[in-house]
Amino acid sequence: MPATAESVYRLIFENAPIGIVHFDSKGILTACNDQFISILGSSKEKLMGIDMLNLPDTKVAESVQKALSGEKGFYEGHYKSVTSGKITPVKVMFAPIETDSGTIEGGVGMVEDISEQVSLNRALTKFRLGIDRSSNPIYITDQDGYIQYANPAFEAQYGYSMEEVIGKTPRLLKSGEQDDVFYERFWDTILSGKSAEGVMINQTKGGENVNVHYSTNPIIDNDGHHIGFIAIQDNITKRVEMEKKIRQSLQEKNVMLAEIHHRVKNNLAIVSGLLELETHDSDDKQTIDFIRKSQTRIKSMAIVHEKLYESNNLSNVNLYEYVRELTETIRESWMKHESSVGFDLSIDEVDININQAIPLSLIIHELITNAIKHAFASNQSGRIEVKIHESSNHINLTISDDGDNVPSGFDIEASQKLGLSLVQILTSQLEGTLTFDTTGGLTYHLSFAKKDSKGSAGNLM
Repeated sequence: MPATAESVYRLIFENAPIGIVHFDSKGILTACNDQFISILGSSKEKLMGIDMLNLPDTKVAESVQKALSGEKGFYEGHYKSVTSGKITPVKVMFAPIETDSGTIEGGVGMVEDISEQVSLNRALTKFRLGIDRSSNPIYITDQDGYIQYANPAFEAQYGYSMEEVIGKTPRLLKSGEQDDVFYERFWDTILSGKSAEGVMINQTKGGENVNVHYSTNPIIDNDGHHIGFIAIQDNITKRVEMEKKIRQSLQEKNVMLAEIHHRVKNNLAIVSGLLELETHDSDDKQTIDFIRKSQTRIKSMAIVHEKLYESNNLSNVNLYEYVRELTETIRESWMKHESSVGFDLSIDEVDININQAIPLSLIIHELITNAIKHAFASNQSGRIEVKIHESSNHINLTISDDGDNVPSGFDIEASQKLGLSLVQILTSQLEGTLTFDTTGGLTYHLSFAKKDSKGSAGNLM
């Protein structure tokens, strides 16, 4: 049986995705579908018979009256239901129902719940305001890279107005400082759905280069399709210029500091030379020995400054390289040609600050020269072992010999000798601990915490 027009209208009325309401010529609500009931959060029993011309919301009532006057009435806003109290953002159109003779016998209203649209618009407004008010230059492109939007910060930084960049590509910002490979990698990254971040140099409308940190991200819809890209930049030109000045200043200071170390080393060499001249005027062995020891003490400090001058690091000394050269200097200065005393070195690759390197160098010098002078007085053969290891941020030094037995009752703290007294003073300045063992020769153990203190080493001398 064919469907009648009335049954078709009834089917549409009941299953429409929007709310539909019917009212008579007096504005009395006479019918509504389930969607309308759902939108208002009410029930058919409560809604039937409502006088729509006397609703509290006068704008809705006026739109109903307009329909009963033969025109279309419109309403959009947050409507509060008189039967449920529910407030819903709606968009409504009221239309008159006329007879063939032109008489208005009522009207129909079509009500759309626009809650999602309102929420979306609100979110978009917040998003737009956030971008507009951001101090970072931001622009948005379509999937082909054509600019669709640029915020005021972009306009201020690059000197282009919104109208000048819309429909253009970001190529208008190219400075020529990046090669084609850079841009190929950039596009490969963002087209793969990943974020591209880094530093680049762009150019303003006026031809000025600008250093920027950029973050460009693909915009992907719910179906996983690329629909555009958003680029956020940060002007780091001042920071780059400041870093350049700092590097230049640091380089100048390093050159000056290297020159200072060089001159200190040379001045120490002059002092050593003056002491050498003094040996020519003296035949006293004790005086000459004292001068020789002073010379090697000076040399031990000069080597520190020499290593610093030759190194890229002007504040730290590599102990492995330093001790090797120091022992060679001591060998040349103190050992007789017929001596067969040798050195066994076991040194970690450890760097220490000059403030600790100077006193440590003097301690090593005193203990080695003391061993050469006293441990092998009756025997010109043997071994002196030097070990330096780092553990738990502590430097551990061991110097031992297999020479003559140490006299009974030996006590370093009771020693009146200048060299051993100097060792104790320097150990205290390093805030270290010094112990010794007389089994099978003499062994010294020194341990101190490694520090990175800066400044002059003069307070340690």
